[in-house]
Amino acid sequence: MAGTETRGDPKLVDAVDVFIAGSGPIGCTFARKILDNSKKSDLTVLMIEMGSQDNPVIGRHHKNSAKYQKDIDAFVNVIKGALQPVSVPPAATYMPTLGAEAWSPGSKPLVSAFNNPEQEPSVNLPGCAVTRTVGGMATHWTCACPIPHPEEREASPLPKEEFLKYINEAGTLLNVNLDQYDLSVRHNLVKKVLQNAYGEDAVKNLPLAVKRRKNRGYVTWSGSDTVLGETYSKNGSDKRFTLLAEHRIIGFVRENSPLIGGSDKESRIDYDRLRDGTGAIKFAYVKDIIADEYLLIPAKYFVVACGAIGTPQVLWNSGFGLHLYDNENDPARELPALGRYLTEQSISFCQIVLKRKFIENIEEHEDLLGAEHRGRCAGHKAKFPDDPIHIPFSDPEPQVTIPYTTENPWHTQIHRDAFSYGDVGPRADPRLIVDLRFFGRQAVYESNYVTFSNKLTDIYGMPQPTFNVVRKKADAEKDSLMMSKMCEVAGKLGEFLPGSYPQFMAPGLALHITVRIRTAPYKPIKTKLVFDLTRRYSAALFYELCDHTCTHWPMMSVAADGIMTHVEQLNSNPVGRTLSTWAPLVYAG
Repeated sequence: MAGTETRGDPKLVDAVDVFIAGSGPIGCTFARKILDNSKKSDLTVLMIEMGSQDNPVIGRHHKNSAKYQKDIDAFVNVIKGALQPVSVPPAATYMPTLGAEAWSPGSKPLVSAFNNPEQEPSVNLPGCAVTRTVGGMATHWTCACPIPHPEEREASPLPKEEFLKYINEAGTLLNVNLDQYDLSVRHNLVKKVLQNAYGEDAVKNLPLAVKRRKNRGYVTWSGSDTVLGETYSKNGSDKRFTLLAEHRIIGFVRENSPLIGGSDKESRIDYDRLRDGTGAIKFAYVKDIIADEYLLIPAKYFVVACGAIGTPQVLWNSGFGLHLYDNENDPARELPALGRYLTEQSISFCQIVLKRKFIENIEEHEDLLGAEHRGRCAGHKAKFPDDPIHIPFSDPEPQVTIPYTTENPWHTQIHRDAFSYGDVGPRADPRLIVDLRFFGRQAVYESNYVTFSNKLTDIYGMPQPTFNVVRKKADAEKDSLMMSKMCEVAGKLGEFLPGSYPQFMAPGLALHITVRIRTAPYKPIKTKLVFDLTRRYSAALFYELCDHTCTHWPMMSVAADGIMTHVEQLNSNPVGRTLSTWAPLVYAG
């Protein structure tokens, strides 16, 4: 959409210790760790979120509703409704059957908030979307939390031991478990069939952030509320923590932000040109969307945790990264690689119907099921003699994986779950359907990137993102091998469900994008030194994190620990001094 909003005169609000933009698991981790460990009795942590709060509990996973656990396909529409596309090229507007009296743009594209005329379709990520709600994508994520293979974390700046320590910490806080689906007939059937084919060590339970309830027919999926904990996930329950929903961060007012006016006394900040600012961070510039009011929020520490696209978007709008006419080799440019080195996972997908030989008389398959599971099947047969499928109606879905290896460098989910695609409907009994989703790596290249427009905005008035992403030959070759392997695994289990034959999904649909700031070559990080990493930047302190909820935990934990320590040290700073001096900014992805 062309143009910008009228900014108005923002209201200066009371200063806080820590300002957090974004209410997903990342932002909530900063809040939780700082609130839990700070000794400051009058600590103030303010979190803002662009989206609305759709549950009384902050960031609760929508799939915790019994409705969606009884009908997983119904959850597909929840995901579709939550996701908003990032960059959509204008569609052809010519309609040959439109009545001649109707207005038509002719050959000109429509100017719309939902279209991006700068996007070249061939280098787009058409499946890429964002979720704007309290809790972020953790309100509908799959909760899969595999520990990264050493090859996947080879570029991590953290030493191996420290990385794994924080990964385990993440697993505890997110309630990651391996055994919550062991009671499932289908889970054990699928797992055993594949173990017979590939060996017991090659096929494992999928690690999931989920906990089965006292009523064993239901589970609780982890979300941002799990990360926050019960103490803070009910808004207003702790006076030190405040969440403001439907508040959008536009950018940061910096020491040298552009001015409007003549003399110094008459001049004021040009809030439409924050992207041209330099120097120290002074305020977060925020819009109350519903009230149509603008706020200036001072803080000792600012955390930007707005997602893989939203975070660099905010930073770019605050003067970081490359802008029009900038020289990328100019040493004065801050974070010139912002938005570059973008990676996204490819997805191969199919659905199968389990083979007849596994299903008929399943209660008698001693080679595939243990006595307990066979007994459940026999009980279902006795209770429902007219049902030809002897698997309980309430049997939980399978949750199996073939872990990443050097020989098979991809992540796998062999299960039944809701995505924005893959609903079964009435075509087949859902008890017999298994989804196979294989996720492929993408090599890191500077030439894959997202940029932000100087003249176009998205539907919320922020600079419009535009992608330039291409999978290289080596990536394509691995994708082909991954597809072949998926088809092989599928063949062990059953036959393809018509309409869900093996296919590559639209680029970006994995929703696992990472972008990098790449300020310097990777170096090992020590927690006690984390706040000295990038002080060469006059305005802010940044951390580079990957986008995946569990795997970027180590870096954000280091950052949160550092903030917590320094908030204590800065307690004696008067507000006036805090506003005029350097305020650290954490780039949290």
